[in-house]
Amino acid sequence: MPKRNINEQPLLFGDPGFSSWGIAYYKKGQKNIVERHTHDCDEYYFVLEGKLKVISEDKEYILEKGDMLWTRMGDFHEIVEALEDTTMFWLEGPLMGKRRKGHQYEL
Repeated sequence: MPKRNINEQPLLFGDPGFSSWGIAYYKKGQKNIVERHTHDCDEYYFVLEGKLKVISEDKEYILEKGDMLWTRMGDFHEIVEALEDTTMFWLEGPLMGKRRKGHQYEL
């Protein structure tokens, strides 16, 4: 399996098709971190350390170390508050539907 760097563009053949991914760091007490949005892909949050309050499809969740949140294409979600210093890995799957990159604020 080839090594990939976050700054590299996806390969055409043999690439898993992730549209975007990265590691985010949040300090305890940060609020309104990522505003309500959706994607033209599925997105996954993996909490490596800490604790976050998030909302997905109008339901509030507290994510802690070891938790994963899956938001499907078209699901509205937001990161509300860092309840502890938090490290999170996030991953966006292949673009689908209208195949727009980034955050979408309306369907």
